[in-house]
Amino acid sequence: MQKKKVVDVSRPVALVDDFKKLDVQIGKKLEKKIEEFEEKEEVRFRKEEKPGKAKRRKFSIRVYVLLILFLLLSGGAAYAAVEFLPKATIKIIVKKSEWTYNDSVIADKKGEQLSAEIFSSDKKNFNFSFPATGKKQIEKKAFGKVVVYNVYSSGNQTLVAGTRFQTPDNKIFRLTEKTVVPGAKINEGKIVPSSIEAGVVADQPGAQYNIGPINRFSIPGFQGTPKYQGFYAESKESMKGGFIGETAYPTDDDIKKAKNKSEKELKDYTDSYLSLHIPQDFKLIEGGRQFNVLKEEVSVETDEKGNFTVFIEGESMAIGFRETDLISLMEKTGQSQLGEKFRIKTYQLEYGAGRADFKKGQISFALNFKGVFEEPINIDEFRQKTLGKNEKELKDLISSFSNIQKTIISFWPFWVKKTPDDIKRIKVGIE
Repeated sequence: MQKKKVVDVSRPVALVDDFKKLDVQIGKKLEKKIEEFEEKEEVRFRKEEKPGKAKRRKFSIRVYVLLILFLLLSGGAAYAAVEFLPKATIKIIVKKSEWTYNDSVIADKKGEQLSAEIFSSDKKNFNFSFPATGKKQIEKKAFGKVVVYNVYSSGNQTLVAGTRFQTPDNKIFRLTEKTVVPGAKINEGKIVPSSIEAGVVADQPGAQYNIGPINRFSIPGFQGTPKYQGFYAESKESMKGGFIGETAYPTDDDIKKAKNKSEKELKDYTDSYLSLHIPQDFKLIEGGRQFNVLKEEVSVETDEKGNFTVFIEGESMAIGFRETDLISLMEKTGQSQLGEKFRIKTYQLEYGAGRADFKKGQISFALNFKGVFEEPINIDEFRQKTLGKNEKELKDLISSFSNIQKTIISFWPFWVKKTPDDIKRIKVGIE
């Protein structure tokens, strides 16, 4: 048995009564004013004219005032008829259906169920400094740079790593790596020295090797040959780093804490950077982010303040989807059960924790969706169909709409029996 639709028709009788009361009040006020005016005029006429003429003047004034009152009331009624009459208001309550989805959703770059995009902060790196709490007995060799000269010949000279350079006071420094000294140039029969800069390290540890610039280092390996005078070196800056004794040194716990803090600092930075570059219409859920440490190096050597350093490089990644796409997916899924004409009116979403796979470019998550669906009504088309219809015709029209649950119809003024022929005087609201 088909359910009957509820159609309520109401008439604004109370509003009509209010107009009547207003007219009575206005009439009483005008009549009182007329009486006051007549009394004043009567006194004046008694002084200026004879009694008979005063009566005639009093009579003519009453007629004129009543005529004006009549015209005002008639004009107000005519205005009300034009401005307020007739009108119809129809309130429609549409049928609604609840639909829920409590299952998993997969969002990926392929968009087979829901499209997703991967965002990256790009590689970022920092050097962090931390205090070392440990102490250690160490021996360190001084180091620096020298300029090696060739005034011997135009041929290149190879010096192997470890080649000795001797100061005038017999301190030995050695080349840190293989060095090829270029040949000298001959200009107008004269030899023009060639040179190359090279790194050296002290032969022994200790502060005594932290020496200032030296004008000439000899090469003991060439002693007793012509090359001894043809090859030499000089230092333009001081040697430094030579040390024997106790110094600050990072413990294993220092290094562990330093790594953890460095990773957190870099993660916070890359996460913030990433968030600023993700479009606002993308949804990121729990489990949709990932931080990767790409490189991490700890230098246990401490500076003069007893600090050691951590170099770290990493990136943050996130996978997200547009929530509007998810709502569209829910609407299509709901339509497969309710009907293609249904649309979502209101909804609630609850996301479960996501499981992201950045290699595959996807994220899966649990979704609890609760939606209220309705079949929309074309208001303009409905209003057009209601033109000039009485109550019975309106009820028959409304019964032909399967998606209407209830209607409330109001006519104005009280004697109107059908909807106006002017569509502008028919107001339709949907709830």
